[in-house]
Amino acid sequence: MRAVRNFLCWMFALGAILFLRSALFSVLDIASWPDAHLPPTLLSAGIRAALPLLGLVYGLACWTFWSGKTSARAWGLVASGANAVLGCSFLYMDRRFLTAPATAFLNPDALLLGVGIAGLIAFRRRDVIKAEQFSQPLPGDSTNAIVNRAIWIAGTGGFISAMTWWWRWAESNNLVWVRSSFLHDLFLLLLLELLMVAIHEFGHAAAAEVLGMKLRAFIVGPLQWRVREGKWEFRFILSGFLAIGGATAVAPTDPHRPLWRDICMVAAGPVVSLLAGLAGLWFTLTAPGHPWQQEWLPLSFFSTLSLLTAVLNLIPFRTRAFYSDGARILQLLSPGPWADLHRAFTAAAATTVTPFRPRDYDIDAIERASSSISVGQPALHLRLLAASYYLDRGLIADACQALADAEAIYHESASDIPAELHIPFIFGKAYLQHDAEGARLWWERMQAKNPTRHNADYWIARSAFLWSEHRLPEAREAWEKGNDLVQQLPHAGAYETDRDQFALLQKELELSAVAG
Repeated sequence: MRAVRNFLCWMFALGAILFLRSALFSVLDIASWPDAHLPPTLLSAGIRAALPLLGLVYGLACWTFWSGKTSARAWGLVASGANAVLGCSFLYMDRRFLTAPATAFLNPDALLLGVGIAGLIAFRRRDVIKAEQFSQPLPGDSTNAIVNRAIWIAGTGGFISAMTWWWRWAESNNLVWVRSSFLHDLFLLLLLELLMVAIHEFGHAAAAEVLGMKLRAFIVGPLQWRVREGKWEFRFILSGFLAIGGATAVAPTDPHRPLWRDICMVAAGPVVSLLAGLAGLWFTLTAPGHPWQQEWLPLSFFSTLSLLTAVLNLIPFRTRAFYSDGARILQLLSPGPWADLHRAFTAAAATTVTPFRPRDYDIDAIERASSSISVGQPALHLRLLAASYYLDRGLIADACQALADAEAIYHESASDIPAELHIPFIFGKAYLQHDAEGARLWWERMQAKNPTRHNADYWIARSAFLWSEHRLPEAREAWEKGNDLVQQLPHAGAYETDRDQFALLQKELELSAVAG
């Protein structure tokens, strides 16, 4: 539900821009009334007065939500209600609604009504609106709170302005767009946006392959390819349509590779987007008189999106889960903790494709980064990397302390983590600390996330949890299921570490069976 509210918030921001922009032009138009042939009607005056009011409502809805204000729920409901009312009004005024109501619901007015109803459902509960801190910069991460919020509004405004210019350009060149249907046009625009994202991510992936890295994940909107347990898997995630974006994850075959390779890989995405945008721009501008002149609108849409993506991605900013390419480049170039963080994450990724193990991590770099990065998921990941380093070296006390530090960060600022990140806490509480109550608490937290992957990590966590509660037959059964899976994993450092942990837990199960 939170993903829906986030999506609606961006829709409110777009609505605020559109209505306030229309209100501005309306004010400018009022200045010309003395020269006009006819004065405005009462209806047109009412519409002019409603424009800034609607812009204000949508603006307050997105601002209060982003700021975590207690009034966010109320403004969200008001803005969603406005969408529903506008959608109903437009549908009623559409003659097709009266003559053929079934087909009328295939137009944009019905979509606006649907967005309004979705907003009323999403904002109805009193306990769902929480402060969205994802736009707040972390210390030293090269981003700014204002930029983090404004970048999407600026991008939307830039896109609207560019497409307005393209329409005027098309009129001056006698170009028209033959609209077949709303759904057809919407589907076409979604495909072009997915293509733009795919080209950008392809730039990252191609550069990584050239520079000796292994591709581990390739995500384009709802289309997700990931390496799971050494094998490629494809998933279609419908929620990816709510905020079409992409991601590329790679693992280095050399954990000590030069820094410039990482910078080149990150910069390749905007460079390829820029080249694609320039190509689309050339085809659009040369469309008049050529066979592709009827496709000027898709070409202009694609070129505008690609060029905006190239430029905006080089601006340092942060979303809820990702950093822009510009922010990542600055972090890599900085001599401080964020460069150490990237080195630590690079080493962790290398364990999936090389013999490099957690015990080979540069713990000094991890500790330096941890001393400065103390909030958010990056801080949580750093503590978990430290815990895996100490556990792989047999330093149990240090591993317990690192897990305790990670748990503190979880409670303070990183409680929204995926199900798989609960596993180190479950295993640590059960195996390292012999804390059955703590292991059960973390197990229940993971189950609340509805984990769908019952892999080797899942089964070792379940086995350790059951062992801590002295439920030995169930623990043994879970261990056997996980051990069958872990033995099939590739020969790489991370998976060898998993096999060692299964061996350690097996000894505890055998000792408990003898003692019992």
